[in-house]
Amino acid sequence: MPQAQAFLTQLGNDTYETANEAPHAYDMTDSQSTLLLQKQKKMQDVQSELLRKKREFEQRMRKCNEKEKELAEKQQKIRESVVHFEKFVKENDVKRARAMKKERDEINACKQKEQEIITLRQELQHQSEKKEQITHTLNKLLVYDAYLEKLIEYSEDFHEVNDILRRHATLQASNSDLGASVEEGLKAAEERRTELNDYMKDAEKKMLLITSKIAQYQQLSDQLRLENEKLEQAQLYKEGQVMEKKREQGEAKMAIHNIFSRCVSIGMSKPKENEMKKVLEFIQQRMIDLGDICRMKDHPEVREYTKSHKMG
Repeated sequence: MPQAQAFLTQLGNDTYETANEAPHAYDMTDSQSTLLLQKQKKMQDVQSELLRKKREFEQRMRKCNEKEKELAEKQQKIRESVVHFEKFVKENDVKRARAMKKERDEINACKQKEQEIITLRQELQHQSEKKEQITHTLNKLLVYDAYLEKLIEYSEDFHEVNDILRRHATLQASNSDLGASVEEGLKAAEERRTELNDYMKDAEKKMLLITSKIAQYQQLSDQLRLENEKLEQAQLYKEGQVMEKKREQGEAKMAIHNIFSRCVSIGMSKPKENEMKKVLEFIQQRMIDLGDICRMKDHPEVREYTKSHKMG
C-alpha cells in the first residue's frame, strides 16, 4: 500500500474515536442512574408484596394449626372408639370360631362313622357276592373233576388228575409262547413298516427342503445380480460426480488465481500461488483494505486534507 494512503487511513480512525468518546461516556452514566432508580423502586415494591404475603401466610398457618389440633383430638376419640369396638369384635370372633369348630368336629365325626358303616355294609355285600361266585364255580368244577376221574380210569398215559393238569399247563404255556412269538413277529414287521414309512417321509421332506433351498439360492443370486448392477451404476454416477467436482474445483482455482493476479501490485510481498490458503487470505486482506479506503474517502477531514493538498 502507498505511504500516503496508509497515513490517511490511520488519521481517520483516530479522529473518529476522539469525536465519539465524550458523548458515549455521558450517555452511559445517565442510563445507569435511571436503571438504578428503577431497580430500587422495583425492590421496594417486591419487599412490600413479600411482607404482605408473609402476614397472609402466618394467618393461614395459625388457622391450619388450630384445625390440625381439632382434627387430632377427633382422631384420638375415633381411635379409642375403634379400639374398643375391635376388642369387642375380636372376642365375639373367638367365641364364634370355637363354637363353629366344635360343630364342625361333631359333624365330621358323625360323617366318619356313617362312612364307616357304609363301607362295612359294602364289604359285607361284596363278601356275600364273592361267596356265591365261589360256590357257583365250585359246582362247575365238580363236573370237571368227575370227568377227569373217569378219564384216568380209561387212559393209560395218566394215572392221576395232577398229571392231566400239568400236561394242560405245559400245552397252555407252549401255546402262550407261540402266540407271543407270532405277536413279536407281527410287531417287528409293523416296526419295519413304520421305519420304512418314516424313511420315505424323511426323504420326501429332505427333497422338498433341498428344492426350496435351491429356489432360495436362485432368488438370492438374482437379488445379488440386481444389487451388483445397481452398485455399478452408482459407482459410475459417483465417478461422474467426482469428475464434475474436480472440474468445478479447477474452475474455482483458476478464478482465484485471476483475482489474485489482479490484486497483486509490483514490489509487494505475496505468497506463492500453490499455497491456496495464503492466497485466499491475501485476497481477503486486499478487499478489506480497498473497502476501508472507499469508506474513508467521504470523511470530512479526509476531503479537507485532500482539497488542501491539491491546492498546495
